[in-house]
This record gives sequence, C-alpha cells and structure tokens, in this order.
Amino acid sequence: MNITRTALVAALLAASNSHAGFFDELKDAVEETAKRTTEIIVVQKTEELIRGMIIGYSSQQTKSNEEVSEEYSRENGSLPMHTKVASYRTEIVPGGAVRPGTQVKVKSYIEVVEGRSGEEVSLEERLTIWDNEDDTVALTSMTKGASRKGGGFAGEFSFELPEGMPQGVYSVSSDLMMNGDLVGDQRHQLQLVIYSTPVEDRIELVAGRTPRNSPDW
Repeated sequence: MNITRTALVAALLAASNSHAGFFDELKDAVEETAKRTTEIIVVQKTEELIRGMIIGYSSQQTKSNEEVSEEYSRENGSLPMHTKVASYRTEIVPGGAVRPGTQVKVKSYIEVVEGRSGEEVSLEERLTIWDNEDDTVALTSMTKGASRKGGGFAGEFSFELPEGMPQGVYSVSSDLMMNGDLVGDQRHQLQLVIYSTPVEDRIELVAGRTPRNSPDW
C-alpha cells in the first residue's frame, strides 16, 4: 500500500514538473514572438518614414581627362589598357551626432583614368542608409550616374533624417560601380539623437551669445 502511494506521489510530482517546463517554454516562445513582432513593426515604421525622404545628388568635374591622365602616366609610366578608377574617397558632414531635420551630406571624390582601348564606361554612385538595429537591412537607397568619361569628379548626396525615426547609430554606405561592377565602397556611421540634455542646451546658449554680466561685455 505504501509502495503504491509513493509511486502515485512520484508520478504527480513528475507530471507537475513536466507541466511547469511546458509553460516555461510556452512563456519564452510568446515573449520571443512578441519581441520579433515589435522589431518588425519598428523597421516597417522606419522604412515608411524614410521612404518619403528626399535625397539630393549633384556632381561636377574638378579635373579634366588630360590632367588625370598626365598625373597617372607620370606616376605609373603609361596609361592602363582599360579605363579604371584611380581614386575614390568619401566623407560625411557633419561627422558626429545629428538631430532630425539636420542636413547631412555625403561627399565623394572620384578620379577616373581612361584606358588606351578607348572603350566607353558608365560610372554610378549609390547611397544606402541601413537600419540602426540590423545593418543588413537597407532602409533606402539611391543610385545616380557619376560619369561616362575620364577626369576628376566631386559628388554629393544630401538628405535630412525625418522626425519620428528611432534614435541610434545608422550606417550610411556609398558604393561606386563601373559598368555595373563594384569598384569602390565606403561606409560611415551617423548617430541620430532625438533629445538634448539641459547641459547641451546650456553649452549651445553660452556659445551663441555672451551673457550681459560677463566681464567682457
């Protein structure tokens, strides 16, 4: 009789532990699903905000084909057989934290050396802004024609991150393609700050004007 009772108690305890484990797993699964759903909603909302953002682009020639060719020949002895990109560099301005509505510029400088074969090429520059939580997710992208000939060129993308975007660090990449093939890429970090602290506001005030009780007034 005691053996039967002991076995029954053991079975009840085992069933209780089994149910507890099941509910713990169910709770974890629900929490993980809710977390993923929230992340998806945030990304979708961010994409909607940034989709309507205007991205400007401009490009101007800064060196002639002859100037770039002469410089290249002087350094390398002769021109390449095929047209090539000799230099591609970019910078983002401002380089620190920005607030929504602040104009951001991604400036680039390209030097293209025309090859001896004389084939025509198509250079394109692409700007991509990536999600601040998952930098494999592209929020928006724009591709513009940069050049079809040799020379030096200065390009500039400009945009303003809209109100409502989550604060955080966004990767901003700039890619250069020749005839569809990637020949240069650069990536920068842009920190979006929503709120300023009272200390920051005070620093801005002091920097903006001198108080009347200042000895230098």
